[in-house]
Amino acid sequence: MSAEPETTSMDMPKLLTQEEVIGILRLDEIGLKYPKETLRYLRRTGQIGYVKVAGKVLIPQSEVRKYVKRHSSPADYCSD
Repeated sequence: MSAEPETTSMDMPKLLTQEEVIGILRLDEIGLKYPKETLRYLRRTGQIGYVKVAGKVLIPQSEVRKYVKRHSSPADYCSD
């Protein structure tokens, strides 16, 4: 992930578009036929939180981080 701040100057979480989250999780690169449907499933089952702004789905960057952390093994965080 990038080194961009996770919050804005108003201390609000950085909100990502669905396309950005699909790219971050590489859902479009791992052979999924419908990456957007996979993300919709993750939202619907409560695995990734989201907000709707003007009818658009936005996902807080912190939700993506939590998802990755929950689905990573401890070995993934060890440095060589």
